[in-house]
Amino acid sequence: MKSLSTVTMVGICIALITATAAPSQGERTEEESLRQLQAFSDGFAAVAARVSPGVVSIVTEQTVTARRSFNGTPWEFFGMPDSPPTERRREGQGSGVIVPHEGGIYILTNYHVVRQATEIRVELTDERYFEAEVVGADSLSDLAVLKIEEDELPSVPWGRSEDLRVGEWVLAVGNPFGQEHSVTAGIVSAKGRARFGVQEYGSFIQTDAAINPGNSGGALVNLRGELVGINTAIFSRSGGYEGIGFAIPVDLARDVLRQLVEYGEVRRGWLGVGIKDLDEVTAEALGMENTRGVFVRSVIEDGPAEKAGVEQGDVILAVNGTPTRSTTDLKSLIGASPPGTKVRLRLRRDQREKEISLELGQLTEEMLASARPSDPHEATGGSLGLRLEELTPELARQLKYDEESGVVVVAVQPGSRAQRRGFKRGHLILAINGDTVQSIDDFERIVEELDSGTAVKFLVRGRRGTRFIFLRLP
Repeated sequence: MKSLSTVTMVGICIALITATAAPSQGERTEEESLRQLQAFSDGFAAVAARVSPGVVSIVTEQTVTARRSFNGTPWEFFGMPDSPPTERRREGQGSGVIVPHEGGIYILTNYHVVRQATEIRVELTDERYFEAEVVGADSLSDLAVLKIEEDELPSVPWGRSEDLRVGEWVLAVGNPFGQEHSVTAGIVSAKGRARFGVQEYGSFIQTDAAINPGNSGGALVNLRGELVGINTAIFSRSGGYEGIGFAIPVDLARDVLRQLVEYGEVRRGWLGVGIKDLDEVTAEALGMENTRGVFVRSVIEDGPAEKAGVEQGDVILAVNGTPTRSTTDLKSLIGASPPGTKVRLRLRRDQREKEISLELGQLTEEMLASARPSDPHEATGGSLGLRLEELTPELARQLKYDEESGVVVVAVQPGSRAQRRGFKRGHLILAINGDTVQSIDDFERIVEELDSGTAVKFLVRGRRGTRFIFLRLP
């Protein structure tokens, strides 16, 4: 069922077409109106027919190692030993887009679709199957590039996401819930939406074209049949379509593909600062009349920013004259600039503005690791009503746990399903459905691979020992 906004837009478009085609209401006939309506419908069908052959279904397999533990269960009292590690196969699904590059043919998809996959199989609209290899992957943009042993493939032509307008019609093509080569229509709801992860780079296109699990990595195209985005995520309380979907802008995706093919990695500029968005309180304390700018909460020692004179407490207003209204803007501008690029920063300091020039360094995994916040992690646990943090030696001492790794519940939202099912602050999550949880990454990976509505078995340790908690995913 289409959303109200889509139905409304169809009515508006039909009205505009009809008004343009005929000068007055009296001159329009029923037959003319039907012809105009059919022409409008034929346009969508033509775009779908042109684009669909260039969108593929991706099926992945990975080997998961699990160990069954009897700790905290009745079997423990009979001296049952933990079972040896066992391996099992896990299957995942997603979508991909065939694109041309430098005379070759590649497949763009999401990094999270192929992450940790041991086998990747690609299916075309003509039902041919191919084994695919990963040319390169970039977790920060959530993009990956695949290659198959076939040169004659239909591809989707490149568009420009920079030229997209809010309100413009777009089509999403992919494989939601395994329903291969599905097409949905909607509009561009917004541009420049912030990413969900602290470390992620780039922004999102927001659309109300229906996107569901399995659409990840599929194509978002304009009415010229040009690729303008890679469908990636949804905002949903139910796990399904609720009218808010997100796509990676194709301008970013095209640059990531180029670098992965050329270098095998993405080379991003690095400023060397810790940043946060301005809120009203911070802006008022700094004597600012608005929240347009990025607050420098820390400056990394010996980084490009420190060497150029950037100070903690500065507000970055622009890069090379382009305003930085948010951390998303700043990270996009810096991340899109190659290492060694010389940039001009416009800063606000002590209620005065000044300009500083510097040369960008290169972002590395080590720098990202050092910049990761130590705050409790909420990305996945938030939907369950949990705030989670990885077990540290200090936390283990406080909670009197012998384990060296795991995920600790540091807060439970009052009234949440997690609280109703028995989760408490201080619980240590040891396993989910028999899969060992040693880190936040483990927790996220396991939960992400489970369908919405799945009843899940959590093995947790608390003050009274180890027990199971059963919880249905939202």
